Amino acid sequence: MRGGLWLSAAVVLGVLAVACTTVTPSSTSDDMICTPGAYVFCRCADRTKGTKLCQDGRSFGQCAVNKEGDCGEVADPNTGKDVDGNGDIIPGQGDDDDDDDNEPSELDTCPGKTVSVPPGQTIKLEGDTSRAVNDRRGKPGGACAAAVDARDFVYHLIPSGSGKLEVQVTGKGALDPITYLRRTCDDENDQATCGPQSGTKVATMSTNVVTGRDYFLFIDGASGGSGEFSATVKLTTGSFCGDGKVDQGEACDDGNNVNGDGCNANCRAVDGNPASGGSCNAGHPLEIWKGQTVTGTGSTADYGNSLATPSQACELTGTNTYNDHIYKVTPRASGTLTVTLTAPPAPAQLKNLMLSAHDTCSANAPATKCANDRSAGGDETMTLAVTSGKTVFIAVDGGGISDNKGDYTITFKLP
Repeated sequence: MRGGLWLSAAVVLGVLAVACTTVTPSSTSDDMICTPGAYVFCRCADRTKGTKLCQDGRSFGQCAVNKEGDCGEVADPNTGKDVDGNGDIIPGQGDDDDDDDNEPSELDTCPGKTVSVPPGQTIKLEGDTSRAVNDRRGKPGGACAAAVDARDFVYHLIPSGSGKLEVQVTGKGALDPITYLRRTCDDENDQATCGPQSGTKVATMSTNVVTGRDYFLFIDGASGGSGEFSATVKLTTGSFCGDGKVDQGEACDDGNNVNGDGCNANCRAVDGNPASGGSCNAGHPLEIWKGQTVTGTGSTADYGNSLATPSQACELTGTNTYNDHIYKVTPRASGTLTVTLTAPPAPAQLKNLMLSAHDTCSANAPATKCANDRSAGGDETMTLAVTSGKTVFIAVDGGGISDNKGDYTITFKLP
């Protein structure tokens, strides 16, 4: 009887053991990544803060703002952190617990992240545009205008030398990069150069830059693509037209490559009417080298009467009251300078042409040379001896006809 009872107890213990093994769960609460029913932080595609619901401890609902809709979640180091009732990260959850982390990154807003670019060094940039904001593109109508739907980063480049800037961007994953350089961060039309989509996930570009000026490098993508990238930026110094320094063979250099502003894009012609052309304190600057001919188009109509001598008859005494355009000419060799003044076709031409040369520029500065020999509409030519490095002021004026002002063409030649 006792034996039977013992066997029955053993059987019962065995059954209980089997039963316990059967009902043991396959996982524990240690496997959970969040608290079911709680909301945690997430980052929306437009960089605003969002929250998402922990559904069963192992998965989440969609990232949303105010718990409604889907805001398109992007990666963020604070993802998964506990939030309060306002959706703000509860402090004390690690190094990145600032609830203002929803503010745009400096890479997302102008002027961008500042990067100094010294000559001769290769600067390396790395990042991931999938965490950026899509708000910029290349110049409309240009090769980089395709960067419309992709997220982008911006770097504020400050070169410490003048010369050639070379940029190469290599994309990874979904990023087929497009890169472009602006002179004004928020102006897509002020684009200096562009590195378009290549199809090889490598975009390159090069352009001349001037020391100390601001340039803005954009890392963008084609076909809406974003992702990781690595980029190199290198500056090689050297002189060029547009660096603000007049090099041998150049007639001028105003620091840009714009036609018609007084110094042409090739730095070899002086077309236009800069403010300096109407002032004895400055003068329209021009340098001329041995064997060089410099041409220019201009007008006296935009200026006043800075030089009151010579007279209308081109004498060395007396006054004239007509508008004048003043060139500040610096010869880079000694010799004989020949200046020829021609009137363009009617109706806006300077009707009666006059040239005068002055060692100094002031209202009553005497002329050392003058040309007013031809009748109305005729060309005028003046020759004068010049010394290397010694500035002479050449005035284009009018004489003999009432209200004599207008357009002209001028040539400076130093054989």
